[in-house]
Amino acid sequence: MTLRVARSAVLLLTGLATIILNQIMTGYPALFGIALTVGALLTVSWLFIHFNEPFDPFLIMELVADGFAGIVIFTYPHSGELFFMIVFSFWIVFMGILFLGSGVIRQQKKDKLAVYLISGIMLVVLGFVTINYTSENMGSVNYLIGFATVVYSVINIYLLMSKKRGPHPPPGAK
Repeated sequence: MTLRVARSAVLLLTGLATIILNQIMTGYPALFGIALTVGALLTVSWLFIHFNEPFDPFLIMELVADGFAGIVIFTYPHSGELFFMIVFSFWIVFMGILFLGSGVIRQQKKDKLAVYLISGIMLVVLGFVTINYTSENMGSVNYLIGFATVVYSVINIYLLMSKKRGPHPPPGAK
């Protein structure tokens, strides 16, 4: 569980960095690419350590999205602000879809269904808002990207921690 929380913490720090350092941070796409690549490596490490345990198939899709988006940011020869916005939008919409799918499909997560659905819809909307930014509003796109990353990370940490604690037995149960 620590590696899963560490992945979200890396993304949280990246989101906070873009909000706090908005005007002086020109290398945010590289920082985000590094965070996604580190997140993918942490997920691979978690899978390697827990290879003989059952795992959520959505974890593999999350790994593929993180790794793909992180590697594309580094390897595309003409990456700029607009290209980064496309990659980020793809990534955050995909994470929102994973939240929606995980909440609807998994029976053991029905107690958190509202969290999964609301956060999934919100992430999909934030992704579409990011992709539709105009050149006049480019000064605030880093705030939106940072906000979306922070929201995703905080919700992910909350869901991981609530899963770790598990349901509490009713009072008087043995």
